[in-house]
Amino acid sequence: PDIAFVTQQLSQFLTSPTQVHYDTACRVVKYLKGSPGRGLFFSRTSKLQLLGFTDANWAGCLDTRRSTSGYCFFLGSSLISWRAKKQHTIARSSSEAEYRVLSFAACELQWLAYLLKDLRVSCVKPPVLYCDN
Repeated sequence: PDIAFVTQQLSQFLTSPTQVHYDTACRVVKYLKGSPGRGLFFSRTSKLQLLGFTDANWAGCLDTRRSTSGYCFFLGSSLISWRAKKQHTIARSSSEAEYRVLSFAACELQWLAYLLKDLRVSCVKPPVLYCDN
């Protein structure tokens, strides 16, 4: 999850990367090599509740004016799902950009809830989805 944003940014230049992009990718690999103990961990003592968080910028891409959005979901204290990507269309306001990421996250939340149900994982409380606006 630490590298989700930078990999999303780098992926925009896969068709025609420059030396700057290559150098940035090398820094990401160096970071990963220096962090072998990092990962996803599930605690037995954590109370299981599905929590989601969303955020979006407005017209963050200077070339296309598209907004970048992201969300992450925790089961208890463990991160289980995340995504960061550019929105497909140009938002006319920050509220519209935030609303769109909430829509994407709500779909992911519903999918995760069904997955947990299929896996017979019971949560202590209903899922919650937070937005910063």
